[in-house]
Amino acid sequence: MTRWWPRPLGVLLSLVTLLVVATPFGVSWYLADLRRHVGAQRDTAVTRLGPADLRRFTELAGRLPQRAAPVVVAYHDVRPHGDDPAATEPGGREHYVVSPEEFDAQLTALRAAGYRSISTAQYVDYLRGGAVPERSVYLTFDDGTRGLWAYADRILARHDMVAASYLITGQVGEHRPYYLSWAEIARMARSGRWDFQAHTHDLHTRVQTGPGTQGSPLTHRRWDPATGAQESLAAYRQRLTADLDAMFAAFAAHDLPRPQLFAYPFSEVGDAVTDPAAAGFSRELVAGRFAAALTNKSRGPEPSSRRSAAGGQVERAEVYATTSAAELVSAVVERTAVPARVSAPFTNPWDWRDQQGEPMTDLSSLTAGRFTAASPRRAYGTLLAYASADWTDYTVDATPRGLRADGGTVTLTVRVDSDDPVSVRVAHGRVALLRGDRVVAEAALAPAATHRVTVTVRDGETVARVDDGPALRVATPAGPRATGGLAVAVDDAADRPHPSVAALDVRAAD
Repeated sequence: MTRWWPRPLGVLLSLVTLLVVATPFGVSWYLADLRRHVGAQRDTAVTRLGPADLRRFTELAGRLPQRAAPVVVAYHDVRPHGDDPAATEPGGREHYVVSPEEFDAQLTALRAAGYRSISTAQYVDYLRGGAVPERSVYLTFDDGTRGLWAYADRILARHDMVAASYLITGQVGEHRPYYLSWAEIARMARSGRWDFQAHTHDLHTRVQTGPGTQGSPLTHRRWDPATGAQESLAAYRQRLTADLDAMFAAFAAHDLPRPQLFAYPFSEVGDAVTDPAAAGFSRELVAGRFAAALTNKSRGPEPSSRRSAAGGQVERAEVYATTSAAELVSAVVERTAVPARVSAPFTNPWDWRDQQGEPMTDLSSLTAGRFTAASPRRAYGTLLAYASADWTDYTVDATPRGLRADGGTVTLTVRVDSDDPVSVRVAHGRVALLRGDRVVAEAALAPAATHRVTVTVRDGETVARVDDGPALRVATPAGPRATGGLAVAVDDAADRPHPSVAALDVRAAD
């Protein structure tokens, strides 16, 4: 006899049977799909620094201000070198890959030197005028590579630090396993250790910008080799606007907060010489949509400071595969803002940079009149080029010597790398005050080989006095773009002993 079930009950039993049969297959599919989108995280061994290194880093902590402008550090990827050929970036840039062991050592060294890490929100608050935080680093990672999830995340957790990943949103989930997936990004965001910022939607590439030239499509108009035509400015503007709109839409679609900071692809901020219209538009577009932009290269030092932020871009300390923990700490210390109080600065050559921006190891060209073979007529050095970016209300005392009636000058430049540098040029019997390259005041001096020079910098004015002579004054705009530190230059066209600087001191203005 056929058993008859009421129709609703029969349907229910059929569904239960289907569920029992299908569940193992569904779970298997879900786990396989999860593995495709969420890779495994790797535990790495703790890196131990030697006692001498730890002692050196700890001693540094005692010499630095407890509160200072945060230093921005630029990473790209963290994973073992040669770990997985499939994980290599298309085009391959292995020199940007930091091993987990070195990353762990770098964070250990930064903590020993008294640095903590801050989030993007904390950094933006500082840039917008918030309180200066405790001595800190803002750790940034360009491109959104999977090594951040696989290796860096657990190392950050070990050190109780946070970081920001700058995403190329159009590449998320592509070229796996090189780039992060949206599922991995979601887990990283929920951890509280990561926030996510902007690195374009799909403009992190190189395009032809002219016959035989390439550049970033963000900051350059495209050039068509087939027609020899350059992209119109209208098309360029439309393309850039559409890319940033797509990027913001991707953040919103994946429930990520709107990005507040932007990192330029390849650190190309635009070529104001060959294509000023494109350079101007890209900078205006970025400035209108973000609190600040980050780059790893700039014409002059643009450290993490309010002066740099007011100019629209901040320069980061970039980390490479070969960067040791000690080298990173040195770069971060160099960029840590210090007060305008420096006694006997010539005793520390590592605090100076030459005219090419390279560290100086020998200051005798400034202090002993011994010019180098590479620069037989001029010596130049900038004091604390990064750490002095926000200096104002300070006084420089200097003693030029060896000045001769037949030539040779010593020049002190204040507000270095600002929009309004001011120089005091002292000769055997004359002093000139210059704003940029233009003489704005000058006076005769009692002819002498040695003079005493005092320059006082205040917000909106610079005052210079030589010996007991009259004060020479020049008004400058106030504000963050008029701040900056000190440079010293010695010039002499003659082939004989050159002028030099016998003493130098920087102190707070009275």
